[in-house]
Amino acid sequence: MERTDDLKEKREALASALGRTDALMDDFLSVLKQDFGPGNKSSRDFSSVAEKILPDEEPEPETRNNREPEDERFHMSYEALCSDAMGCTRCQLCKTRTNVVFGIGCTDRPVVMVIGEGPGENEDLQGLPFVGKAGQYLDRWLAAISLSRDTNVYITNTVKCRPPQNRDPFPDEKSACFAYLKQQIQLIRPQSILCLGRPASTLMTGQADSSMGALRGRFFFFDGIPMMCTYHPAAVLRDLSLKRPVWEDLKKLAKYLGLAPAGGSNG
Repeated sequence: MERTDDLKEKREALASALGRTDALMDDFLSVLKQDFGPGNKSSRDFSSVAEKILPDEEPEPETRNNREPEDERFHMSYEALCSDAMGCTRCQLCKTRTNVVFGIGCTDRPVVMVIGEGPGENEDLQGLPFVGKAGQYLDRWLAAISLSRDTNVYITNTVKCRPPQNRDPFPDEKSACFAYLKQQIQLIRPQSILCLGRPASTLMTGQADSSMGALRGRFFFFDGIPMMCTYHPAAVLRDLSLKRPVWEDLKKLAKYLGLAPAGGSNG
């Protein structure tokens, strides 16, 4: 039960609001009784009387004046976008990278666009995504469902520069790089997306607090494109018990896309 002083405060606030409403109605009725015809020279201009009811307040700034300028990357071609990324200094990762790792594979409506977390040591040295042990393992996964980075897959990451010691990308790093990823998707127009690992999966689904176990094996949509999430190959190499759920996820994606699994498991 509410305290007496709380109820008293609410009643006083209500009475004050009703009083302001009564005063407004009185002003409105007085306006209606006046003659605003062109022959009545003694009457005040209607607009000045209306100001009594609707005071001239400082107009709120228009939304477009407060909006951040649209990122120029959203208007770039694939070649221009890649060139811009090579010289990017939008976050601190530019200070520690060896190479920018933009992406590789089919750039004309691939069957699947693979999105990982960020480049590792080998990727940073070569400037290509997924070329180390995790990348070789990923290639076996793709081959198991009739996919290949050489023909019908495009591979990239949420950030294009290697985070030191292969740590997860920080939020500001992902934010600085997201326009690259979004424009890549817009230009490449993949038929589906496969997210590898929690950082990529939470970013693309918008479910920042979800675990990888909660996200894997489910279909989401990004800008209308069907998207599946599963464990990162590096995580599976560390914990082989994850092989089975990954294979189930890949088979589900293959069935959705009408692909024929090559047989066996993802190795």
